[in-house]
Amino acid sequence: MRERILKETVSLIRQKGFSFTVADLAKNLGTSKRTIYRCFASKDEIIEAIIKDVTARISAKEKEIAGRNDWSVPEKIRRILCYVPAEFALMHPPLFSDLKKHHYRQWEILDDFLKNEWSTVRRLMDEGIKQGALRPVDVEVFIDLYLGAVSRIFDPGSAPRETMTVGQQLQAAVDILLNGIVSRSEKGE
Repeated sequence: MRERILKETVSLIRQKGFSFTVADLAKNLGTSKRTIYRCFASKDEIIEAIIKDVTARISAKEKEIAGRNDWSVPEKIRRILCYVPAEFALMHPPLFSDLKKHHYRQWEILDDFLKNEWSTVRRLMDEGIKQGALRPVDVEVFIDLYLGAVSRIFDPGSAPRETMTVGQQLQAAVDILLNGIVSRSEKGE
């Protein structure tokens, strides 16, 4: 039942944002609120379980990508920085500002993860620099630039990009971070 609740919650978030109620969830599941409260103490606990599941899947995917021998270091970095679990890739940024507004403690878990879980990317960047696949750049500045882009994507006050999903915006930002804005012909390549 726990997995059904989490899956339906993600579906409701996509439909209604975080304004759904436990009664909405129970109705969609064809069960009672009491059944839901036997599995989770509160709506916040349901949201927290989803956030923890997402961050665990992101960490597992990073390890999987980093372990691939058939991709170059820059390709591994690109894939890690662009990875968004499928059910969240199509979400639009205002949903994440709703998370911050209505479920701040759960937002903090996600925000902390985004700011602090960088060991795989740091290792890959050091490896890429040693191999000559990446220019010798300050890795911490690169990470700060990426985090700035992510922060901007999730900022409700930034210019709306309603035609782009979170996944599309991340891909665009990572493309610029990894490839720059100067064309190859201008670089003399």
